[in-house]
Amino acid sequence: MMKPLFYNGKEKCLTFSYDDGVTQDRRLVELFNKYGIRGTFNLDSGCFGKLAKANGNFIKETTHNKIEESEVAQLYKGHEVAVHTISHPNLVYLNKDAIRYEVMEDRKNLERLVGYPVTGMAYPFGTYDDTVISVLKECGIHYSRTTVATKTLGVPRDFMAWHPSCHFGDDTMEMLITRFLKDKTEQSHYNYQKLLYIWGHSYELDGHETWELMEETLQRLSGQPDVWYATNIEIFFYEQALQNLEYSADRTMIKNPSAMPVWLLVDGKTVEIKPGETYIAG
Repeated sequence: MMKPLFYNGKEKCLTFSYDDGVTQDRRLVELFNKYGIRGTFNLDSGCFGKLAKANGNFIKETTHNKIEESEVAQLYKGHEVAVHTISHPNLVYLNKDAIRYEVMEDRKNLERLVGYPVTGMAYPFGTYDDTVISVLKECGIHYSRTTVATKTLGVPRDFMAWHPSCHFGDDTMEMLITRFLKDKTEQSHYNYQKLLYIWGHSYELDGHETWELMEETLQRLSGQPDVWYATNIEIFFYEQALQNLEYSADRTMIKNPSAMPVWLLVDGKTVEIKPGETYIAG
């Protein structure tokens, strides 16, 4: 029996994704750092410094003010910065040239600020189609997150339509966290790659007055020895390495041609296969 594991042989993975680069990210990042949680922040760089009121069915009025360009590198240090386009348009209504401009200019701006290739993304408004996806691939985007909740703990089949587990505070979130934290011995059919992916906007934590719930959630999920705390792009690259493993016809030899180690559960034993290494079972 052979099943994939996450990085360092972890059986579970947790990731968060937050959009728009609003000033409430400052408080959220502080909480993430406090509890050792890693996240991805999708920024529309053409909107840095803009002031606005947040729209939505909120308990109290809140702002949608954007962070300043000068604070991006330090604020999101240790997390991932990803594309959210220059001006946050609905991409399905744009032609290819306009889509390309929105994505590539955002990439350039963000890369200049953070000093590494920015190849992840979240769709503005969660909308996309085949044309959008084809242009994104031309622009070097490796994955893009939607707003469609799967209500499951699975790894995506298509990273260009990466559906999260749930939105923060959704009715299904408690159920998913409970399932995620269950020990494998409590389950008859345990999935060794359990991915919990929660997304949202940090201004919603103001508007719905759910900062306390956020801290309680992070505290509950933190410090789990069987959980890999990862950014979206780290998950993408690791899963690509797993997909690129080469197996012999009888499944007794496994070669890892990638530049990163991967882990498998082989007949109940956790096995690390290093870059370029061939593992021989038995």
